Amino acid sequence: MIDFHTHILSKMDDGAKDDSVSVAVLLQEKAQGVKKIVFTPHYYGMRSAESFFLSREEAMARLLPQIPQGIETRLGAEVHITGVNDPPHETLCSLAIQGTKCVMFEFPFLSAWSNTLVDKVADFVQETGYKPVIAHAERYTEILKNPALLSEFADMGCYVQLTTDAFLDKTLRNFAFAALRQGLVHCLGTDAHDAQRRPPKYQAAKETVYDAGYGEEWDRTQEIMRRLLVGETPKLPFGNVRKVFGFYR
Repeated sequence: MIDFHTHILSKMDDGAKDDSVSVAVLLQEKAQGVKKIVFTPHYYGMRSAESFFLSREEAMARLLPQIPQGIETRLGAEVHITGVNDPPHETLCSLAIQGTKCVMFEFPFLSAWSNTLVDKVADFVQETGYKPVIAHAERYTEILKNPALLSEFADMGCYVQLTTDAFLDKTLRNFAFAALRQGLVHCLGTDAHDAQRRPPKYQAAKETVYDAGYGEEWDRTQEIMRRLLVGETPKLPFGNVRKVFGFYR
């Protein structure tokens, strides 16, 4: 299995506070059957890309000798995008997941999105050929209110990432399964920060999805992530998630 979104690198953000925490999380991931992990520390535009890269390289150098055997890792970033004063395209492209043309974007959670946000994402795709991965799509108020945005992003060439916790959360699982049924879950990530407060919950999510009869859809998502990590950017069929009387279909 592949974990596309984590905060395991230490001293980068609000994730692992030191390397011992990083190793503890990696061991939890391995025990749950995760074999490939993307490190995606937060990147905010007020910080220079050069400073971010230096910190990330130092964190990776400290951790590398301690990574459990059988775990393959990639470097990436979770880039905060608002539609206003965002980093230039050149910087965004430099933050792509190692070996891919995929850049993970995080949007504002609770506040209304600016009128330019969706347009700026579309412009980025058209002008660079790079593909945004929309981080933890289940957490955005704008998407939960208007799930048609998922199809809009997918149509412009974006990939949608859900957190494994979404399939375990009573308030989010209806949305998560609807997106899965409609072919709008392209990537899965634990968003793990540490081994206790925000640990990875990959195996539990897999069991829940399989028990619900969606093992084929789960396996398809794993294959999509595998293809992205080898540098492919497949165009994938998808439907539309609709919200009807408070339920997602």
